[in-house]
Amino acid sequence: MIVNGSGAGTSSSGTPKPNSRLQLRYVSREAAYAQVFISLTGGAFLTGLALFLGASDFEIGLVTALPFIAQIAQLLSPWLMPFLGGRKGITVLGLTIGRLVWLPLIPALFFPGAWRLYLLFAVLLVSSIATMAATPSWFSWMADIVPRRIRGRFFGTRSAVIAISTLIATVGGSVALDLFVVRDKDASGYGLLLALALMTGFWALRVMKRLPDSSKPIEPSRYDLQEMLRPLSDKKFRSLLKVFFSWNLSIGLSAGFFAPHMLLNLKMSFFQIGLYSAAATIVAIATNRPWGKVIDRFGPRAVLTACAAGISMIPLIWLFPRADYLWVLIPEAIYSGLCWTGFNLAAFTIPLDKSPREKRPAYLAMFAVVTGIAFFIGSVLAGFIADVYAEMAIVVGAQVLVNYHILFVVSAIMRMLTAAMLASLRGPA
Repeated sequence: MIVNGSGAGTSSSGTPKPNSRLQLRYVSREAAYAQVFISLTGGAFLTGLALFLGASDFEIGLVTALPFIAQIAQLLSPWLMPFLGGRKGITVLGLTIGRLVWLPLIPALFFPGAWRLYLLFAVLLVSSIATMAATPSWFSWMADIVPRRIRGRFFGTRSAVIAISTLIATVGGSVALDLFVVRDKDASGYGLLLALALMTGFWALRVMKRLPDSSKPIEPSRYDLQEMLRPLSDKKFRSLLKVFFSWNLSIGLSAGFFAPHMLLNLKMSFFQIGLYSAAATIVAIATNRPWGKVIDRFGPRAVLTACAAGISMIPLIWLFPRADYLWVLIPEAIYSGLCWTGFNLAAFTIPLDKSPREKRPAYLAMFAVVTGIAFFIGSVLAGFIADVYAEMAIVVGAQVLVNYHILFVVSAIMRMLTAAMLASLRGPA
């Protein structure tokens, strides 16, 4: 029998013990509720809210970027843990603040003024900082609860649960929002979504509090910057950081502009965007467990490399849809869902496997900070480029190429180059 630090073990056959099964159910249940909050405060809903508040292309890039620059806060997590009740204490506190701060935005929606957009920026930044400060502790906590031998399968199942929650929240939220938008009651629609998001977010925290954290008490210590930077001196981990920095930079160059492209250029309703997201989510639900088994068998690096190569082609597909030519998004959604499901599962396990258990919070924090800075740079740069070429309109046959198409092409090229870098990663992964 293998027993991890939380007391959650597996039998010799790799089957979780009864007490471990209960904890794993809580982990999945919490994820289901939390994902509703994440879905309703992000993606097309967040983009639509920013546009409703008057955001420009550059400001859309900033909205996308802010949650990622906040990942620098993860460097504080190991130092804060002893003062905030260990891994469980800082995780629960951080997520509580990260969700509660959205509350003032609801009444603000019903007042006029550009200040509401700046309030959205502030909410995003504070929420992201609080959440990111808790994230390394959460990873370390979950690494002890979930036995290593079943991580691929478990997180595959958990990701399927998340996909179902995403499906329900996205489709349900888009239908509800469209009902308000067509009646010119956008503020009421976004207010309703935020209220539902907060309800499910706090219910998720209630479930999370049932999980034990049986790690040994951590003695308070002074903040040691040198210790926090230690992962950068680990040659193998530094190679991982370089590759994922490049990857997130390439993703950031386009990620924030698919939703505004659908809303502004393709003239899609929130319901149509919801159906598009639903197609990708259904694929994720169907392939999560198979991908988990593939990762357990062949390792995350092989899956990561293959999926990254596939993801590199996705932005190029977006050169073809038009307002009267949307059918191409159907195969794109299926293809995208398949590739991103495998990639996210593999990417989730690689930092865990490549970080030493006793230093895991610091390693995971550094990983998040480096990749977050990369995404921030990519998103801000994308917003700047989109603003500069805001009036671009090049007619090519029936298609009109706009500023967002530049971002899609550049992002695709960078993704291809980074996919080749992923293949060269060394190590057992």
